[in-house]
Amino acid sequence: MQAQQLLPPKQCILPPLWGGVVSMEHNIHYEFAIPSDTSRLANLRREITEVLGSGHFGPVKANLIALVVDEAVANIMEHGQACGTDFSETRGGDILIQVDLTAERLAITIRDKSASFDPRSVPEVDLAEHIRAGRRRGLGVFLIRRIMDEVNYTSKENSENELQLVKYVDA
Repeated sequence: MQAQQLLPPKQCILPPLWGGVVSMEHNIHYEFAIPSDTSRLANLRREITEVLGSGHFGPVKANLIALVVDEAVANIMEHGQACGTDFSETRGGDILIQVDLTAERLAITIRDKSASFDPRSVPEVDLAEHIRAGRRRGLGVFLIRRIMDEVNYTSKENSENELQLVKYVDA
């Protein structure tokens, strides 16, 4: 399947599979590419929420997972694809997202070609201290860890990074 590019709001379409509610017996495989442009994050959240709204996850959990994907992709855009000190140049191009959903588990794989960053290397956040210090940023990895069941990361020699986020479907 060829990756699709997210379209602007109101033009965002889903593959023909999305004609209605997909039953739990069907596996879902969905791929798309998102340009490295933070203005596309709202479309990304909507796409993920629609995919997860197929009956596998309730609306609250679907929105939390969409938040995690948004945070991971935003971090790639803001930190991983910036090079130099003035952040005027970016590298890496589109970010590829693959969603695989079965009756048992959701796996979202995010691939990019940017600076390597393993979120598993980030120390745990002391949330009380973070709030007390008045910090408004820096909780992305914390949220990813709290919401997802597994976080797997690999970096290849060709600068391709792969982040896999796994959430098990409640029985």
